[in-house]
Formats: sequence, C-alpha cells, structure tokens
Amino acid sequence: MKYTQKDICRLLNIKRETLRHYEKEGIITPEVNADNQYRFYDDYQMYLIAECKRYQTNGFSIEEIRQMIQKDSLEEYTDRLALRQQEIAKEAERLFWMNELLTFYLQKLKSVPENLNRIEESWLEDILFISQREGRNLKLDEDSINASRVVMGSLQLTFMMAYCRDLEKSEFEWGFGIRSWMADKGMEKISAGQTVHAAKALYCIIDSGSSWHFDASVMQPLLQEAEKRGLKPAGSCILIQILRSHEEDGIHRFFEAYLPVL
Repeated sequence: MKYTQKDICRLLNIKRETLRHYEKEGIITPEVNADNQYRFYDDYQMYLIAECKRYQTNGFSIEEIRQMIQKDSLEEYTDRLALRQQEIAKEAERLFWMNELLTFYLQKLKSVPENLNRIEESWLEDILFISQREGRNLKLDEDSINASRVVMGSLQLTFMMAYCRDLEKSEFEWGFGIRSWMADKGMEKISAGQTVHAAKALYCIIDSGSSWHFDASVMQPLLQEAEKRGLKPAGSCILIQILRSHEEDGIHRFFEAYLPVL
C-alpha cells in the first residue's frame, strides 16, 4: 500500500519537516513522482518512520538512529538501549530531587511574610560550600573554575550563599551551597569546596534591603537575641538567598540567616 506525506503525518502524528529531515539524512527513501515531486511511502517506510520517531522520543540522535537502522547488530543495539536506559534513570533521579527541592522552595517562599525577622532556634544542616568570590574579588583558581562549571550545570540543586567565618569582619565570602545529602544526587562530584558542619543555630529570615553588597550588621538582631537568651555564638554564620524581588518600594533580597550557637 502507498501513503502520501499527508497520510503519514496523520497516521503517525508527525510533521512534514521531520519527514524531510529523515529523507535528507538518508534514513528513509520515499518514491518520488518525477512530474510533481510528490512523495509516496510504502508499508516498510511507514513502519521505519514510526521506529525513528520512537527512537527520537527515547533521546537518540539522528546519527545514532541511522546506525541502529543501518549498521547495528543485535548486540550493539542492545548495548545502546542499555546505556540509554542508564542515562534516563540518572535523569529521572535528578528530576525527582529537583521536584523535591522545588516543593521545599515553594514552602519557604510562602512562609516569608509571616516569618520575616522572627528569630527561632533551628538546626543548620551540613552544607557543601563552593567559594566563588572573596569580598569583591573573584576566585579564579583551577578548583573554583571546575566547581563553578559543575554547579552551573546543576543550579536547580544549589543556592546562592554568603559565608562569614568571623562576624567582626564586615565582608562575606560568596559562592554556591548545596545540602550535603544532595551533593551526590543528579550532579557530578565536586572536588573543590568545604563543608559547613551541622550545628544548633539561631535562625531568621531577613531582608538585606540591598541589591548586592551588605556587611555583617545584618546579623546584629541574631547576635542580640543570642545574648538575650544566654547563648554564645559559635562557628561561622551563613546566609542562604531565598529570593531577590523588585517591588514598588525598591529591591528586596531575602535570606535565611543562621548563627551557630552553644
């Protein structure tokens, strides 16, 4: 039986442009009417097109599809599918954790209005911190550049973070953070970086009121609250950026602020 392009597009839910691309790449060879250049496809061509569409849906490139159809043995074809299955499983895991973090992030955003400036005791999780900037100076060593490449490919799993080892100093070290339990899920291993260890902390959502720079004075409410509660600051403090918003009254940058205490 012969089918026109219109028939194939309707039966297989495929675009004419895709058929032309398959033909250009030499994957299919329709019969061409010399008078009007109309293309006709037999049953074999139709099922070949359906196979190609299925392979593309599974993420194979045109070159891979050509090899599978024209060259691959049973063993080679099986190996290709097994490798693709591994890739899909890895991507599925990444998307699962991305969805988990988006759910977590949405809850944070919804809690900002009611929790803004409210101080409470909390627990700071282990965080892997990848430093990118010390004060106003970029870190351009090999480790930081490599870590930046990995992080930029996994931004949905990371967050912007300011890290202050000494509250008497007014400048923070800037970079990206990722919760340690997430560091090996859906992203490459990061060779650079340092761990900010879990600790009891005073926690508060703050609005820095700055589009870019601020100093350690943003932590003063937490320091005052620690003194009021008879707690002693211990270790480095961190700020995790939740959101930068542009409102009618100016720029707001919301952070989760953690002050480790004893």
